[in-house]
Amino acid sequence: MALLNPPDILPEAMRFLVRALLGAREAELERTELISLVAPLGLTEAMNSIAVGDADLSAADPDDLRTGGSIIAEASLDGLRTLGLVEQNGSRVKLAGAVTRWKAPSDATPDSMCRLLLDTVIQMGASDVSRGIGDLVQALVLLHTAEQPLRPFDTFESAANAGRGRSFASRQAEVLGEERIGNWPVPNRQQWLPLRRWASYLGLARPVGSTGLIPDASEALIRRLPAMTPGDYAVRDFIARCASAVPILDGGELQSGHDPLHEGDHAVLSGGLSVSLLQLEADGFVKLDQRSDASGRTLRLRPDGTADRIVTTVIWQQTPVRRGGR
Repeated sequence: MALLNPPDILPEAMRFLVRALLGAREAELERTELISLVAPLGLTEAMNSIAVGDADLSAADPDDLRTGGSIIAEASLDGLRTLGLVEQNGSRVKLAGAVTRWKAPSDATPDSMCRLLLDTVIQMGASDVSRGIGDLVQALVLLHTAEQPLRPFDTFESAANAGRGRSFASRQAEVLGEERIGNWPVPNRQQWLPLRRWASYLGLARPVGSTGLIPDASEALIRRLPAMTPGDYAVRDFIARCASAVPILDGGELQSGHDPLHEGDHAVLSGGLSVSLLQLEADGFVKLDQRSDASGRTLRLRPDGTADRIVTTVIWQQTPVRRGGR
């Protein structure tokens, strides 16, 4: 099973399933019993809790949410199996992998689940990107390496067909060709919806409005960057740390098909990394400085270069609290 197909997998529903297993008296539960514990009421609550950020759920009919709970629970449980966080032997299900470190349902908070899923996706990608997450990873790279990163992708179908917005289908056709099946990681709208959901949940993109998505991995970087001593870092060294922490970014082992531009001594960063670094600065985690003309990197938000910013030094603040909202 791939995380983008079927579209019924919900990360927050996965958390409810994990909580149910953590709260069980026995280490294993019958699959049907586990599903019955969280659907339909548990999944309705889960869906309502994320509806603000998911236009497709907030627009859904309440009856659809109630009757769809078991379908979502089944798909989300299979998603946990794909990620190696549960194991199923016959009809019996138990926790597996990193989630076994949790001891009580209260350990499965929204933040801890997000961190766990992000770590798991990245670790799986580093070992074998084809194991159910390849489509997600490839789609995220396409998002982060697109020009005009602050112009949201807010529709799937081509602008000519939809008559509005920026199309992710057009982005895929531009890079991968017109043949959808077997070539595009997101071949239709049914996979576009879970891409938006997963990308924002993992902190690898930012939702804009009710349907838009822009590349911004600043949330994931804060979760994944190793503890560093506050101080000054050459920009190339800091970017290497970013690539190690979130390898869909420039220089990361999961980023493919993106060759950085070089203009003089300055490599031009992808739109996604440019936005991510600027967001880290806005949130008070870093300061971006230009101290010399050599060994710099260019942050680029517009193809014509009118908003370019050259950075040579990153000052790591290690600020735990943001100074402003998003």
